[in-house]
Amino acid sequence: MSLLLLAVLFLFSFARAGCDPKIVNIGAVLSTKKHEQIFREAVNQANKRHGTWKIQLNATSVTHRPNAIQMALSVCEDLISSQVYAILVSHPPAPTDHLTPTPVSYTAGFYRIPVIGLTTRMSIYSDKSIHLSFLRTVPPYSHQALVWFEMMRIFHWNHVILIVSDDHEGRAAQKKLETLLEERESKVSVRSPFLSAQQYSKAPDVTCM
Repeated sequence: MSLLLLAVLFLFSFARAGCDPKIVNIGAVLSTKKHEQIFREAVNQANKRHGTWKIQLNATSVTHRPNAIQMALSVCEDLISSQVYAILVSHPPAPTDHLTPTPVSYTAGFYRIPVIGLTTRMSIYSDKSIHLSFLRTVPPYSHQALVWFEMMRIFHWNHVILIVSDDHEGRAAQKKLETLLEERESKVSVRSPFLSAQQYSKAPDVTCM
């Protein structure tokens, strides 16, 4: 997180060269109050480390709300109203992983405010037609296809069976692998049966020989 804040500070320093010091509000939507405290401490450290620059960072944060409407309202009332330049957003782990960055991304994207995902790996956030201003610090799950492709290349596999779930993540991974194969003009046959969550729970164990 400190590196992200330093990058923001670095960018704004050029824009303010030769001008009066400017307060730059950085927003954050985080999992817990403890993470909010860590965020504020990181901002303070960035200000102390680069106190001679023309930029002063100010931390404004909230925690995830229990539903999307409340989250969108909080983004408007607590962050956008504070004129934040960017919003950092986490994706809480289980059992609260249903609290996704989606309402934050939609709300901030309407105002063209950059949203920086700290932990989410869902592929949907790479779709710029949906999430206009979402930036990610970790790759999506679909990038696992790069590993699969390298294994196929190294072991000279000519035929693979890809089992993926019948949801966005599964289809994104399949599409990524097919794109890699097309770009490399690889002659590999890929069969991709989809499994729903219910089917997966009933599916027999598969042993690779």
